Amino acid sequence: MLDDLKNYFNFNKGERNGIIVVIAIIIAVLAYPYLVKVSFKDNSEEFLQFAREIKQFEASLKNAADSADMARRLDFQQMDRSVAENKITPFIFNPNMLPSEQWSKMGLKDWQIKVIKKYEAKGGKFYKKEDFKRMFCISPSEYEILEPYISIPEQKNEYSDRKPEIKEIKKKVLVDLNTADSVTLLTLYGIGPSFARRILKYRNLLGGFYSKNQLLEVYGFDQEKFDKIEAKCEVSPGGIKKININTIRTEELKKHPYLDYYTAKAIVDQRVILGRYTSIQQIKSIPLIHEDLFNKIQHYFVLE
Repeated sequence: MLDDLKNYFNFNKGERNGIIVVIAIIIAVLAYPYLVKVSFKDNSEEFLQFAREIKQFEASLKNAADSADMARRLDFQQMDRSVAENKITPFIFNPNMLPSEQWSKMGLKDWQIKVIKKYEAKGGKFYKKEDFKRMFCISPSEYEILEPYISIPEQKNEYSDRKPEIKEIKKKVLVDLNTADSVTLLTLYGIGPSFARRILKYRNLLGGFYSKNQLLEVYGFDQEKFDKIEAKCEVSPGGIKKININTIRTEELKKHPYLDYYTAKAIVDQRVILGRYTSIQQIKSIPLIHEDLFNKIQHYFVLE
């Protein structure tokens, strides 16, 4: 048995070399992750250090550029101020409608004067000193020199002065529902073309309004709309077209919005029975004429 075991571990030269190669490969595979990790760590630290150096370099460049830009800006502002002082010879002035000769005398160039005059031609006006500052043709240095000499009188708003007067007139003028046309009705709050047409049509059918409350009988006219215009309306007593119930025929009488065919016929039949009406109160005896209806139609009837 010992000889068998000895023979089992007895390798020739080729087998020994093969075993050595396999062992070397195994060692290399096991050692590779550690070698890569160390190498990556070294490279990562070097990269971060390089990135920090780049940022420091960029920051130094930016600081240098900002310093140079500030220096140039200060030099330009000082130069602009110096040029403006030599060019501008200010005096007390109102920039509104100042003649071109005065602008020129002050030291402004022709192109600057043209810009200001074009602004005025379009209705432009200077209400305060800051308005003049907004003119792009005036540099900040020029405005700084001119600002102490600008004198703009306090201006009143003409529209605001007239507004109370117009309001007072509107309070005194009332719209007569019996004579107003569609244009006049449109001046009432909430009355558009559609409602104006409906009001006129209903007025014609009635023969005129005897009360402002009759507007509520117009299609679509509600209490809210009525409340808003009631104080601005009136009805003229003589604006109603009267109906002679002693001569009217049933076909004509039934066209009135408050009457239907049967009520109109009853009124005419009662007249035939009586011979003629001597009092409007006589139609109250007709069964179809109730109290509310009589209170409405009595305004449209006349005896002739």
